[in-house]
Amino acid sequence: MGWITMSIRRAELQRSINDHTYEKMEISRQLRNLSSFSTAIGDGTITPSEIASLGADLFGEALDFMGYSNEAAATVAQEQTDYYATAYDDLTQQQYYNNPSISAQAQLYYDENGNLNTDAMYANFYDKALEEYVEQYIMPELNEKQKEIENKQTELETLVASEEAELQQLKESIKQNIQENTIQLT
Repeated sequence: MGWITMSIRRAELQRSINDHTYEKMEISRQLRNLSSFSTAIGDGTITPSEIASLGADLFGEALDFMGYSNEAAATVAQEQTDYYATAYDDLTQQQYYNNPSISAQAQLYYDENGNLNTDAMYANFYDKALEEYVEQYIMPELNEKQKEIENKQTELETLVASEEAELQQLKESIKQNIQENTIQLT
């Protein structure tokens, strides 16, 4: 192969390396955004400021999470509140004091006047439901997405390394070809 043809191939390789390096930077950004999103929803909630700090690629997912997680948690919390409020209201004094596990749990939801505080009960069940929703539905999806991105990053790193090796070899070939084809004036 002539040195001109090799020079053209060298330029193509350099462009390809630059493109793949840029892709690697974008993938790193996606991983950082995904990590930020995972951290933000770790407690089951996400604030508008946390959504605003995410990249554009996760903005829609964060808004969806806000809507769906709230709806799912509210439904579960209301069902559990209704069930336990009915159960605790039906307790007799003797049942209440003779069963320590029921007594300990029920005390969390009674105020100082002995009235059942369904708002505290709902809030507690809501928080637990949000955490379960994140753990069961969101985190597995995010972990899968992270694996896909990491696999793509590994592929790009391998590709760039092979292109850089080829480029180095090509540079040596060009140098050698030029030296072999130079006219010797003696």
